[in-house]
Amino acid sequence: MPYYDTVTSVIEGKVVLPTSGWTAIRVGSENAKSRKYLGVFNRSPYKIYITTDNTRNAAYARAIRAGGERIFPYSDKVTLYGRSATTGGATIVVTEECG
Repeated sequence: MPYYDTVTSVIEGKVVLPTSGWTAIRVGSENAKSRKYLGVFNRSPYKIYITTDNTRNAAYARAIRAGGERIFPYSDKVTLYGRSATTGGATIVVTEECG
């Protein structure tokens, strides 16, 4: 179900974030075309860090707690990156809403 009425298609998938290095948060190998919103649901029991700058230290990134969700108004021109705060990786559900 789309978050907003301007959305015409939704792509959803699972991504595993490692602790070593940043991983692009998206479904597939590139950002969904005409994306309007990006939803991130942290399914893992660990905190995750997210940023739009994959060269930053995790200490300066935003965090999403275990079980938390955030919706970002990011177009397909912006890539969001994530990493797990705990060894073993974190599983997230990514929703790209396009229109």
